[in-house]
Amino acid sequence: MALYEYLAFSNLGKKIKGIIDAESIDEAKAMLQVKKITILKIAIIEKRFKNLNKVEALSFFNQLNNLLSAGLPLYESLQILAQKSNKRKVKLIIYDLSEKIKSGYSLAQGMKDHPASFDLIVAEMIENAQQTGRLEETLEEIIKILTNSQKLKKKLVAAFTYPIILSIFCFVVLNFLLFVTIPTLFDLFEDRALHPFTKIVFATSKFAINNKLFVFGGVFLIAFFILGGVFYSPFKKKISQQFIKIPFLKPFLIKVALIRFFISYANLLKGGESYENALDLATNVLDHSILQKEFSLMKDQLIEGKHLSELLKNSEYIPDEICKMLSIAEETSQMPKMLLNIAKIYEEEVDKFLARISTIIQPVLLIILGLIIGFVVLSILIPLTDVSSFIGE
Repeated sequence: MALYEYLAFSNLGKKIKGIIDAESIDEAKAMLQVKKITILKIAIIEKRFKNLNKVEALSFFNQLNNLLSAGLPLYESLQILAQKSNKRKVKLIIYDLSEKIKSGYSLAQGMKDHPASFDLIVAEMIENAQQTGRLEETLEEIIKILTNSQKLKKKLVAAFTYPIILSIFCFVVLNFLLFVTIPTLFDLFEDRALHPFTKIVFATSKFAINNKLFVFGGVFLIAFFILGGVFYSPFKKKISQQFIKIPFLKPFLIKVALIRFFISYANLLKGGESYENALDLATNVLDHSILQKEFSLMKDQLIEGKHLSELLKNSEYIPDEICKMLSIAEETSQMPKMLLNIAKIYEEEVDKFLARISTIIQPVLLIILGLIIGFVVLSILIPLTDVSSFIGE
């Protein structure tokens, strides 16, 4: 099977674009002619897949779960989703999954060929679900995981969006004062005795004007590092490794990483994975290099028969109460349930931290902005109030 992209007129005379899968180009043309579609152009698609983001992956799982719950087979469900999708990259990936299923591969095997769109945890959960006949239940669990992940991401973005916007506004205002407003006053105060405040502001303005390339080059580098830390994965990883060393952020980032770890670990155990394999797979989703290194060393000790609660006691990042909760769960065989409860506790603590940060940062930034503008305005007003300096002797 191959994918073909076509440009055509529908039976209503409307120009349409679409994708169709067929054994050959002649079969693709015949299938379109049966639908009374007049082909203008058709060509085979080279399979260069673009990655799905978390929102697109969540939408895919939601729609797939709905179709499977309605009683449709997996292959037909994927075909319907591919035809319904308006995004080319989503169409291509879903068609690829359906092709692999038609060729005898499992859905999990198809997803493992798209690791950037479907992470390893999701693929393993799907694989376990297909082996045990729990695909619909597992899809619901995956939807919960992705939904919670999106909620956490939105909270993080919301907490830091206002401070970032306010900082940018402060930067714009400061630049306007230094490059536009203050230079117009140089002639007015030339050869006059100036207040120290005014001297500082004038000197800063002259330095900025005389070193525009240096100033804007520095701003560009800062913006480059910020954008690189957000969008470029290797650079993002290096920056995150530095952030986790900051004392103020360290506990918060550990909790954020552990939320995903505990949820993933719990769902893998529920799906039938052994403690050792589940730990190994869940460690891969840890977006925290220190914790990842620490947990990766525990697998062999679990194989030797040691309990996870005992191993975590040696970690400086896991509180004693968490180890006690895990110890109780191991004795009562309620590990998945306990892990989800711990993740919920951490989610509440993260929410409180973000709320506290937002409450503190916003007024602090407003005060800083007010002090900067107030200092500049005051430095201009002080010499203007000295009327005698403008009157000749």
